[in-house]
Amino acid sequence: MSDVPEGGFLADLGGLDEWCSDNEFDVEEIDSSELVLTDQDTGSVWSVFGVDDWIQIKGLVLEEVEPGAALCITLARLHDRLLGCRFSVDAQHGLVIIVDLMPSCRSAAAIAEAIIQMQAIIDHTSDLLEDVVSSGVEADDRKIDQAFGLEGSRRLH
Repeated sequence: MSDVPEGGFLADLGGLDEWCSDNEFDVEEIDSSELVLTDQDTGSVWSVFGVDDWIQIKGLVLEEVEPGAALCITLARLHDRLLGCRFSVDAQHGLVIIVDLMPSCRSAAAIAEAIIQMQAIIDHTSDLLEDVVSSGVEADDRKIDQAFGLEGSRRLH
């Protein structure tokens, strides 16, 4: 069940201010349908905005990235991991990670969990992605598994 009526203000989501305070995030309300949450410890910035009755959360992975073939192939391999989110190249910012929360997930708890999980994905993949961008060589499945700490994985490649 949603914590706020459909079409309601994101800032009014019950518990979001408390979660942000408890987890040391600054909250900036851009307007009624967009918030910017900034992690005081890491500097990570998360844009949270309404798209119809859905909530979309976007976080920066790498700045100023040209989407070459190696990066595109590596991102396709990451998408194969069924991470629950997607990567995109945003002309304004660079490589971003995005999740869409359906209307039934319109809650502070869902936003908080999505941010925690996406930050973990960034933490595991940022070095790998930086290497791909700088070298122009795509990461194979084993390198991706290693980035996630799955070095002894029995995953079929």
